[in-house]
Amino acid sequence: MGSAPRGASIERLREELGALDRAYSPGHHGLWSARRRAELLDGVLAEMFGAAEPPRGVGLAAVGGYGRYQQLPRSDIDLLIVHDGRSPQEVAALAERLLYPLWDGGFEVGHAVRTPLECEQVARDHLDALTSMLDLRTVAGDSAVAGEAADRVRAVATDDVTAFARALREDALVRAERFGVSAHLLEPDLKNGAGGLRDVQVVRWATAVAGDALLRTAERARIDAAEEFLTRVRSAVQFETGTHGDRLPLELQPPIARVMGFSDEPRLIAEDGLMRAVFEHARAVRWSAENVLARAAEGGASMPTGAPEPFPGPDEALEALAEVAESGDRPDARLLDSLEVTPVADTIVWTDRTRGAFMRILRTGEAGVATLDALDRLGVMGRLLPAWTDVRCRPQRDPYHRFTVDTHLTRALAEMSRLIEEGDDDPLTTGALAQEPDRNGLVLGALLHDIGKIGEGGHVPAGARIATETLEHIGVPGPTRDLAAFMVAEHLLIPDTATRRDLTDENLIFDVAARIGSPDRLGALTLLAKADAIATGPSAWTPWRQTLVRELVSRVQRVFDRGHMGTELAQQLTDRTDAVRDLLGAEPEDAVERFVLRMPRGYFLSIDPERIAAHYPTIAPDVGSTEVRATSRLVMKANTYELLVVAADRPGLLSWIAGAVALAGLSILTAQAFTTDDGVAVDVFEVEGVFEDEVDDARWREFRGVLRKAVEGRLSLEHLVAQKRSRYPGSRSNAPITVVIDNEVSDYSTVIEVGAPDRLGLLYDITRALAELTLDVHLAKVATYTDRVIDSFYVRDALGRKVTDARQVDEIESVVRDRLSG
Repeated sequence: MGSAPRGASIERLREELGALDRAYSPGHHGLWSARRRAELLDGVLAEMFGAAEPPRGVGLAAVGGYGRYQQLPRSDIDLLIVHDGRSPQEVAALAERLLYPLWDGGFEVGHAVRTPLECEQVARDHLDALTSMLDLRTVAGDSAVAGEAADRVRAVATDDVTAFARALREDALVRAERFGVSAHLLEPDLKNGAGGLRDVQVVRWATAVAGDALLRTAERARIDAAEEFLTRVRSAVQFETGTHGDRLPLELQPPIARVMGFSDEPRLIAEDGLMRAVFEHARAVRWSAENVLARAAEGGASMPTGAPEPFPGPDEALEALAEVAESGDRPDARLLDSLEVTPVADTIVWTDRTRGAFMRILRTGEAGVATLDALDRLGVMGRLLPAWTDVRCRPQRDPYHRFTVDTHLTRALAEMSRLIEEGDDDPLTTGALAQEPDRNGLVLGALLHDIGKIGEGGHVPAGARIATETLEHIGVPGPTRDLAAFMVAEHLLIPDTATRRDLTDENLIFDVAARIGSPDRLGALTLLAKADAIATGPSAWTPWRQTLVRELVSRVQRVFDRGHMGTELAQQLTDRTDAVRDLLGAEPEDAVERFVLRMPRGYFLSIDPERIAAHYPTIAPDVGSTEVRATSRLVMKANTYELLVVAADRPGLLSWIAGAVALAGLSILTAQAFTTDDGVAVDVFEVEGVFEDEVDDARWREFRGVLRKAVEGRLSLEHLVAQKRSRYPGSRSNAPITVVIDNEVSDYSTVIEVGAPDRLGLLYDITRALAELTLDVHLAKVATYTDRVIDSFYVRDALGRKVTDARQVDEIESVVRDRLSG
């Protein structure tokens, strides 16, 4: 066949595939569509192979997804040319005649050319090649030589079924580490993640080699349903992106939900409905894959040898599970089979035995989480805790969390159990445990702290109500119940206050102490803040956040210890200023005293004496009306820099700094803004490079030059920031813009808290809006969490007063919101 006829075949294939693609909605291309796509390929490839005049002893085989008749819209076409080894040069020429038209036609082709013996050798050395060729089928040519290759490959797996199963299990662990767990990650990998389509194939391969008895009837039905649904979702992703993508990122979830037929429901938006279905199917796949591989790896030893014996009731089942968890093990297949056939009411009535066994499970950490996971897979968790049904497989639409609500709750439980049983070197942990909070209350509080995330708006009040009802349903005794309910109701008090409020405000500290009420409750909230943050993700427990939490907790603890804050705070201020004087002993004494008197109290209480001494040469000399000083230094955190800017304070200064930072390709992680008694702004930032880790001297010179020109009115930052922002993609976060204005937190300032998706120049946009409203920023706290920013500004009007007029408050909210929406 000449190039023109081959081209005609390719063109016909493209037309036929295009017609198939258009025949269904992008969200309805499931296994039937994938099979039809493979059959269309078969027809054209067989025609091309025959016309290419192959030598004798050569077969064309489909492997991988194509071999399984699961050819997705943008997936590679996996081909294997098998030959008997007699004419290798002719076979190489044949491969070129066959493959080049496909490549020229825009098809992605994965291919190999091997003899049957070579197929066997590669299969022994590479698990991925072995599994791909287990799906080998002949498309055209010599079926005998292709069949020999298939037989040799299958023999590699069947010669030692146990070793094959263990290799699959080890590979599954590696994949889970690399691609995550599709059963609860908010941006799952539909193919390679644990619980994804690769695990569906793992089940197929294991049962094909070791026997169908490894898979129970109910498991087989769940696997079949999951394979169809996940294939549809993965196909929709490929249609949407035009690539062979496997990951379902946040920004694609709304359009994929629409084409899949999901719509908004009460308390569940369409994309959350999609993701809940993805997670439910992925959990079924992961559960079955783990069970099948465990049975196969043990040579069938874990397979039941008859009908499983049910437990007399749920109490006995939970006690057996608790005993296994306390030994540090996961429940095995026999135990779970018995639990599955145990009669359990739709809503379990709690007894002392039920409660005792459940609490034993909660206190065992990771083993307990594995047990709760098993109970969830078997449908028992929702019967024990009816409120669990609403958070099960529910995604979280914020930038901090990596997991579904229920997985986050069990991860927080595991972390809380670890802190209780093992502790760590963190004084925050040891100090909290020293208050001896009720340990049953601690684990219940951790398990239920986000139980209010059910799509009804603010999750804290909803959670307080649901947790109280749940604790009463369980029958938890009074003091334990009260502590757990308090932890749910106040679980954000410590982290939110620490990161968003002025910790030098005495009244604020008294208010927090009053809300907490006792040292043991402070210890409980401290442990929960840490367990919650660690379970959330890396951006929630940064060194900066830890430092602020420690500072807040220590100040509240002093209130409980001594009952008076003013004297303690004054002594701390004295100690810090004395330390600064000692560090600046070589400087003129009168200059140091003037420096100490000029600087605001909050500066000394929130900046370490060593850093203050390093700031002194920049801050101490008199500042000219248009002078700008800026120094930077690498801090201990890798590739993070402290930036100090000193200039005469004036409206808009903070926005100019933020704009210059953005134009220099820097991202602000934290910010603290202070004003001296003589009107000098002292702004301290933690920054990092947006595109390169190392910020060189040229970049700092660029920043200083832009800032000076902005202060002198020689350039338009607004135009330059907008121009630079247009060159880069916007934020991936779909988090809402929030503007909260609070006049209760501070006696002297109005606090404006702004939450928004992170983007280049965001702080510039916010502070420019505040400057245009003639608001003076006296303190700023900036916090970045992956793709979302939450900034707090303590502001006063042009006369130095709080903003209390309702119309002005509404105007502030409207202007800031409009600026960030543009």
